Amino acid sequence: MSWRINTAAFRDEAEPPRRRPKKRADYLSFLHQLPCVVTGRMGVQAAHLSYANVFHGHFGRGKGTKAPDRFALPLCPEEHAAQHAMNERAYWEAKGIDPHALANTLFGLWNDYDEPEAITYCTNRIMQGLAVAGRLPSRDLA
Repeated sequence: MSWRINTAAFRDEAEPPRRRPKKRADYLSFLHQLPCVVTGRMGVQAAHLSYANVFHGHFGRGKGTKAPDRFALPLCPEEHAAQHAMNERAYWEAKGIDPHALANTLFGLWNDYDEPEAITYCTNRIMQGLAVAGRLPSRDLA
């Protein structure tokens, strides 16, 4: 009897899924109700993460396509433009945010709770991250 070793587990890069995830317009609409993950301001855009992080289940994007909607984060227009104006990985490192972990957290909360409750939990998570980073917006600016 011969044995065959499955070498897939030893590859440096995971094989991407064969099928693209479905679009989630309802989730993108939900993101527009949250504050910016960098500034805490309202009036955000859904910013898709374009670089892969296989550990978090993000295999990148195909040529000419956007990343899966679950890997979108709420960013104010200025920060969204800054995200695209430089190396994206460097942008997130400069902000001190693990974008894939945060995206999975927000998507999970949205998926697990009714929308009003999910908005509350996601907003709290975003504000906690801003507080830890020392970027919590001042109440005087409101």
